[in-house]
Amino acid sequence: MDGHFDPFRKAASGWIFHCDADAFYASCHMAEDTALRKLPVVVAGDPKSRHGVIVTANYAARNLGIRTGMTLGTARLLCPEVVAIEPDKPLYRRYSQALHGILSQYTINREPLSLDEAWLDMNQVLNFNDDPRPVAAELQSRIAEMVGISVSIGVSVNKMLAKQISDWNKPGGITLLRHQDIPDKLWPRPISELFGCGPVTARKMTKLGIVTIGDLAEQGVAEIMHRFGWHGLTLRLRATGDDNSPVVNPRPEDRRSVSAEHTTAYDMAREEDILGLIGQCAEEVSRHLEQLGLVGYTLSIKWRTRDFVTHTRQMVSYAALCDTQNIFRLASRLWAQSGEKKAIRLAGVSVSRLKQPSQQLRFWDE
Repeated sequence: MDGHFDPFRKAASGWIFHCDADAFYASCHMAEDTALRKLPVVVAGDPKSRHGVIVTANYAARNLGIRTGMTLGTARLLCPEVVAIEPDKPLYRRYSQALHGILSQYTINREPLSLDEAWLDMNQVLNFNDDPRPVAAELQSRIAEMVGISVSIGVSVNKMLAKQISDWNKPGGITLLRHQDIPDKLWPRPISELFGCGPVTARKMTKLGIVTIGDLAEQGVAEIMHRFGWHGLTLRLRATGDDNSPVVNPRPEDRRSVSAEHTTAYDMAREEDILGLIGQCAEEVSRHLEQLGLVGYTLSIKWRTRDFVTHTRQMVSYAALCDTQNIFRLASRLWAQSGEKKAIRLAGVSVSRLKQPSQQLRFWDE
């Protein structure tokens, strides 16, 4: 695919921005109710239960040690006054649309990553001789004024470096990394901070003495390829700042999948309840596929048991998947095949291998 990592592509000639909203879900609620801005606020799966899991926390709460994934019971031990709010997906979508609407005014080359973050290719606006910080500051101000939330912006010579640094000075930071500053600013950081280096890979590299990003940058290509394959080579290239992946404003048909998932407010064990949740996800996926004008040919289900272990199953469909009934039928079959006996706290449905629906000729069209 055109947007994949490609070290041989021609390098950008101007600055790349990575814009990332600060504590997005909590920020949306604080924009709706400004009285919340000075309070420790968390968004949690079940605000009424001490076992509810925190989805995100604002920075007032983070400063008290409250973190994503923590239970509300633990958070309230740290701060009895913490304000817990139930997730509101329509609210987040509305704020996301407003955020991306402003980002799209700065460049047509915009690649969304999620509801609250995107890459901006500023090649047509700025070159490397320009100071990008005034433009980044103006962008932050416009988002704060028109949307009511704050963003942090990483500015660098390519996508991966911009993504890497955008959270260095949160919240509300602007971080600039030039290529010549990589040895001093990037390489001393731990290997676990390298974008794309997961916990398992980081542990393996640490055991081999690759403790910092600079350690990886100094490794021989053949040795890294031998131990970690192409993924290792990708990480090494990122460590040296050698990434020429383009910023791609995806067309609907460029999407890899359409998915929906929901975390339950309580541990769910009854079959009819679980199938009801799967049916809700199937309906949302179907509606989104219809909006995009796409069909899919691979269906996956995902569930998380009460012990926080995540499982997935998938199957190929020879018939195009789009309507709710067919998606739910296959998802129910996958669930039955799983044989899961434990209570679950999350279920999701995903359709991938997306394509435009084929146009079949009918005799009366001729």
